[in-house]
Amino acid sequence: MEINSEIGKLKQVILHRPELSLERLTPENCRDFLFDDVLWIKKAAEEHQYFEQVLTDHGVKVYLLRQLLIETLENKTARKWLMQKTLNHLYHDSSLMHELSDYFSSMSATQLATHLIGGITWEECELKAKGLVSQTLFPDDFILAPLPNHLFTRDTSCWIGNGVSINPMHWPARQRETLNLAVIYKFHPLFKKASFETWYDGSDMEAHLPTVEGGDVLVLSKDCIAIGVSERSTPEAIETLAKRLFAKEDKQQIIAIEIPKERASMHLDTVMTMLDDHSFCIAFPCETIRAWNLRPNDDGSLNVRKEKNVFNAIGKAIGREKLRLITLGGDDFTEKREQWSDASNLLAISPGVVIGYERNVYTNKKLFNEGFDVISIPGSELGRGRGGARCMSCPIEREPFLF
Repeated sequence: MEINSEIGKLKQVILHRPELSLERLTPENCRDFLFDDVLWIKKAAEEHQYFEQVLTDHGVKVYLLRQLLIETLENKTARKWLMQKTLNHLYHDSSLMHELSDYFSSMSATQLATHLIGGITWEECELKAKGLVSQTLFPDDFILAPLPNHLFTRDTSCWIGNGVSINPMHWPARQRETLNLAVIYKFHPLFKKASFETWYDGSDMEAHLPTVEGGDVLVLSKDCIAIGVSERSTPEAIETLAKRLFAKEDKQQIIAIEIPKERASMHLDTVMTMLDDHSFCIAFPCETIRAWNLRPNDDGSLNVRKEKNVFNAIGKAIGREKLRLITLGGDDFTEKREQWSDASNLLAISPGVVIGYERNVYTNKKLFNEGFDVISIPGSELGRGRGGARCMSCPIEREPFLF
């Protein structure tokens, strides 16, 4: 398992199918869960199944997050680790924490995984109120909130070189996702038998680690990554990650790129994605945004230098004197619509072959005219979740690509 580029032939990936967690969304609560609207679940599931089939048809091994979690929870040690972390994060040694621990321990691995992802209300669990915390709950209060953003597997963990960053998430609505991914990486047989580094372990939730999310991390080459300085990925986290990567000599430099802290550009991969060894699809002209180059000093500290032009820095890092920058298609109005629909959030499955939503007609046509093979997937419902093909995938292995 190794990821040393954005464009090497994709071999293995983790996805998550829309399910119970999305059914929990209502017009009243959807924004609390970082969604702008409720989705038509059946249609979203069909669209996601199409996405999964496209990957399979192109030789990609697909692992489903829920199934990985079920298989992990068959391990009693893993189950105990996860429930202690989850319940302590939510209820911190209250009497309800101990009631729930007994309640969840009686479940099968499938039942437990279903509720850890899809949530469960006080009424559904049918426990009798004892302590103050439980007696203050209303029937439809969640004792475990759903995690609908598990759909976007890119963010909670991301692979860099021969290791993974298990990311502490910015918004409370997503923070428990980290524990579900962490228990898989720590205990599932697929990963237990593998040899890899853990660059960042966000499962230590009591430590209140600075946050970073995988949508902000682009693996540009074997020696260089770019990380967005965004609402969700902090400079502190980037420095921490840089020091760990540099200490293991896994990377030689990191380019930190500041992006607008807006809903339409929540992560770096909603602003730019890599298409081949010298081409990027960009949501808007980015030459004026601020960027910094991080390199290791001999004493282990960081050498941080501001860059004059972000794409000059990227080109130099990957050994390309001139990059091809392709903006979104259509007029100003169309560009804004297609940016909102994640037109630049493309998943490369090999150099020059990318997956994107069919609804982004003008951008897809523009990319086709530039010589790229754009595999269109339906996204009338999935796209309303504010995440495209890259957001919905966590690659864990690509073939090596030499620049």
